[in-house]
Amino acid sequence: MHHDVLGLEEIGIAIAGLTEIDLIRMRRAGRSFAWGSAHEVNDLIQEAILAASTGRRKCPREVAFVKFLTNAMRSIASAAREAERVAGVDYTLDATGTDGNPIVVPTGVEPDAETVRLRAEDVELRIAELHEIFDDDDEAMLVILALLEPQTKEEIMSTYDFTETGYDTIRRRIRRKISGRSPNRWTS
Repeated sequence: MHHDVLGLEEIGIAIAGLTEIDLIRMRRAGRSFAWGSAHEVNDLIQEAILAASTGRRKCPREVAFVKFLTNAMRSIASAAREAERVAGVDYTLDATGTDGNPIVVPTGVEPDAETVRLRAEDVELRIAELHEIFDDDDEAMLVILALLEPQTKEEIMSTYDFTETGYDTIRRRIRRKISGRSPNRWTS
């Protein structure tokens, strides 16, 4: 037994000691890891806990347990995406489900007419909501619309004569306003 990693009994105690705040933090981080893979957030959490509790993944003593699990989730999602890429399956996030979460759609697979219609409606609703949120901020709306085209940061800065600091300030303003409006629904 190595003394620089937690033993299985210590892992069990650490798992039992996870708080609701710990799980919320892990879910929040897991949402970004799950994007682009076929994994759900809760699946990533369960896989990370299983890997720790069976000893497949070792938690160094100097690493906080929640951070260890979060890093394991990132690694599991990354490995899954790589396996899917090697197998010729790639994913995109083209639409949002009724719960506000992105829908993972395999690329290279032609969507049916209903899916195409639902995606178009979703895009229209999101753009309308963005216009409502930023009706008093023309610079932010210009950046949002340019990003939807999609244009690169450099193209947007050149087109609208923004400095890098100005552009970054606008992006922060966009993130804050969207996050303040719907903290669990939107990301940018």
